[in-house]
Amino acid sequence: MLHRIWGWRWPGLALALVLSHSPALAQGTIAYTRLSTPNPDPNFPWDYQGMRLNGLYPQSYNLDFNSDGTAEFVIYASGPLSTRGFTMWGLGQNRVWSYHPTESWFTVAMNAGETIGPSMTSPWYEWYQTEYFPSGEPRGSTFCSCVGEIGCLGFYAGLDSAYAGLEFQLDGQTHYGWLRLGAPIPELNGGWIYEYAYDTRPGATILAGTVPEPSAAALLALASAALCFFRRRK
Repeated sequence: MLHRIWGWRWPGLALALVLSHSPALAQGTIAYTRLSTPNPDPNFPWDYQGMRLNGLYPQSYNLDFNSDGTAEFVIYASGPLSTRGFTMWGLGQNRVWSYHPTESWFTVAMNAGETIGPSMTSPWYEWYQTEYFPSGEPRGSTFCSCVGEIGCLGFYAGLDSAYAGLEFQLDGQTHYGWLRLGAPIPELNGGWIYEYAYDTRPGATILAGTVPEPSAAALLALASAALCFFRRRK
C-alpha cells in the first residue's frame, strides 16, 4: 500500500518542485552569449571554453550585447609583436569598471557573484569612459600588457578566467552586464573571451556570472518527462 501511495506522490512532488521554479515567480531577464574558437588547438586548452583572441597580428572583437548590429564595446588584442596589450574600451557613453593608478586604466578582475550595478562605489575603482590620444586612437582599459624585459601588468595577467563589469546604453537607457575572459598566457598580449550577459531591465543590478533561468516551456517539459518516468515504473 505504501508503495502505491508514493507511486503517485513522487510525480506530484516533482511537478510541484518544477513549477515552484517557474519564471512566472522569478522572471528571467538575462540575455546571454557564449563564444567559441573554430578548430580548437589542443595546445591551447582554453580554446575549448571560448574564443581565442591573440596571434601574431592585432585582432579585435566588437561586443554587441543585444545583437542589433551596433557594438557597445571593442575588445582588442595587440599580439606579441606589439606593446599595446590586451584591452577594452566602450563606444559612446559605455563604460568599464576599472582601476586608475596614474595615467593608465586597468580593468578590474571580478569574482563570480560580485554585484555590478548603479550602487558600485570604491575609493580605488571607478567607471572608465573612453579617452582618446591626440591621434584619435582610443585609450583602452587594460586587461594585461607585456613589454619585453619590463614584464606584464594588469589584473588579468596569468588568470584563466575573471569577470569584467560593464555599464552601457541601449535605446537611451542604462544597462549593466558582465564579460568573462582570461589572459592565461599574458605575453601574447591577448587572451580568451568566454561569455557575456546583461540584464534587459534598465538600471537593474546583475551578479557576475549570472545566466538566464530555464524557460517555462523547458520546465514543463521536464515535469512531463518526470511524470512519464514514474508512470512507467508502476
